[in-house]
Amino acid sequence: MNARRNVRRRPAPRWLRRTVRAAAAAALAAIALSGSAWLSGRIEIATGRAFDALALEMAGAGIRVEKIFLEGRRHESADSVASALAVPRGAPMLGIDLEAARRRLEKLPWVRSAGVERRFPDTVRVTIVERLPLALWQRRNELVLVDDRGDVIAHEDLGRFPDLLVIVGKDAPVHAGSLLKILSNEPALKKRVNAAVRVGARRWNLRMDNGVYVWLPERGALDAWNRLARFERLHGLLEQDLQSIDLRIPDQLIVRTRGPAEGKKT
Repeated sequence: MNARRNVRRRPAPRWLRRTVRAAAAAALAAIALSGSAWLSGRIEIATGRAFDALALEMAGAGIRVEKIFLEGRRHESADSVASALAVPRGAPMLGIDLEAARRRLEKLPWVRSAGVERRFPDTVRVTIVERLPLALWQRRNELVLVDDRGDVIAHEDLGRFPDLLVIVGKDAPVHAGSLLKILSNEPALKKRVNAAVRVGARRWNLRMDNGVYVWLPERGALDAWNRLARFERLHGLLEQDLQSIDLRIPDQLIVRTRGPAEGKKT
């Protein structure tokens, strides 16, 4: 009998072993990320310890976080976003809990909604939609910033928003958006409004920059506001020594002076 010669095989080069390992890891990741079961549902791949092992294996093969792209941030601090995201550089790409990261981001004061996604082989993309600052709400002797839905955003560092309208009243934040739409129909006059007080959960009193109060009606506020603008352009009402301008009666304008004289109808 001819004896077989024992031939010792050379080990594969290191680069080849890493390439094969990365390819295998990527294949397993594709199955894991698809959420499907292998062998008609009898064996599920990449769950529990197997998934963790796969994530580490992929990280060792170079499938790890190297870059994070953040879009949509304007007011929320970058440090707060990074802390809530909690994805350090070098973390296994498959080890990121995308849903948990999204929920943490949406707990930040400025963030209305967030999305977190993987971009293989090494990038995490974060997209946030911030709340829109609308007005400064005076409540319990303090000012807080509210958004366009009437929700409180912040109560600190409000000096960044000197041009926002100050609103007063329990339900003022909910109705501030509709009021601002009305005021925007006369931009020049809107700039002179310093504050708006919600009265009886029904209507608004406006405080102008010279201290004159403008009483808007419960219904027909837009027509009343446009009427005031016309009178202001024609007669310069706000330059006169007035205490208040009452617009609550349709097609009428009642002014009260600061002196002892009674109000006049116009």
